[in-house]
Amino acid sequence: MSDEVVYAVFEPSEAKLLTTTLQTQLLVENPILALALLNIFPYLLLMDNLLEIITWTNGDPYQNFLFITGYSVLVLYWHTLRFVALPLLIAALFLSIVWRTSTIMRDLKYGEKPTIDEVLQTLHNITVRFDLFFRPARHVRFTRKNYLKFVILAILVTPVHAAVARTFLLPTVLTWLLGVFFLTYHSPWAYTIRHLLWRSLYIRLLAYYTTGLDIKISTDEGKEKVHGGISRVHSPSATDVEDEASSAPKITDNDFTIVKKVIASPKQLRQTVRFDILENERRWFGFGWSKLLLPNERASYCYEQLMRPSPDPQDDDFEFPVCEHDLYKYTWQWMDDRWDLDLEFNKSRYKTGWVYYDSNWGNPGYRDQSSKYTRTRKWTRRATLLIDKRETDDY
Repeated sequence: MSDEVVYAVFEPSEAKLLTTTLQTQLLVENPILALALLNIFPYLLLMDNLLEIITWTNGDPYQNFLFITGYSVLVLYWHTLRFVALPLLIAALFLSIVWRTSTIMRDLKYGEKPTIDEVLQTLHNITVRFDLFFRPARHVRFTRKNYLKFVILAILVTPVHAAVARTFLLPTVLTWLLGVFFLTYHSPWAYTIRHLLWRSLYIRLLAYYTTGLDIKISTDEGKEKVHGGISRVHSPSATDVEDEASSAPKITDNDFTIVKKVIASPKQLRQTVRFDILENERRWFGFGWSKLLLPNERASYCYEQLMRPSPDPQDDDFEFPVCEHDLYKYTWQWMDDRWDLDLEFNKSRYKTGWVYYDSNWGNPGYRDQSSKYTRTRKWTRRATLLIDKRETDDY
């Protein structure tokens, strides 16, 4: 039996994404915007209820099983139901939609009015559930070459599909299978089965030769990358493994960049360091740009190197990194009077310093477009670090 260790990368669970508390308390001071959010709140609730059924993030999945059962009965027995129960089904569907909508409207009209935080939380849930719904598409590289492969494959598979549809799978059964696959795709047990099957090399080979996509076949690649960082959004530049040969003291050197070193005396070393902090924002539907970010991505303020959360650079009580070392004493002092925007970060295109990305922090651009949902700009400030070696006679 092989002693090879298999590593697995787990994405954030749906419960963690939906139950994580908001990072900032947003205040809406514009009364027009607040009124607009309150007016669309019923429709946001309807959309949120529909998405929680599709993504299987509701507390009790009985509604999902009812939908699957109703869909199965409707498709498999369509030839009988279309003559007998079709008017009743249409009436029941229409009445259920009207009842659901009127219930929400009545509760909001005569019940307690929702707060701005509740509206923002609902928007947050809708964004997270849309992200969960489109999560599989983010792992597929839709390049021009892949589109061409799909077209060629569709042409080659068409005769096989026609033969199978005529002999083994009737159109009714095929429609039922595709619908059940779509309705149960995000269910926990379907997610687990897919991940277990994907560990098989034969399944990957079948997917590779069937779709023509660039699928990693070897299991030896990327183990170090897996341990370097699990998040899909962060881009770590270092691992957790330290160099044993390095004996010099380190003060979380990933939080700043050493610009200059000067030996002040045999026991003192003066360093000029630069702090680089990224300010991150996300565009929310109906609200605009905000520092409210998804729980599984970078913080609203983070260090550039490892994307670790950082203090707000605009705060006066910025805390310097601390290292508990017996032989060294560290003294910090600001060299610059204030934090400045790094205009080289956006190639000096605009004085605001923003670089715009898509929803997954990819495809950077320097203009605010409808396809850009996240943005980042970099703040920099220099400081002086004096490292003083203490007397060691007492040790």
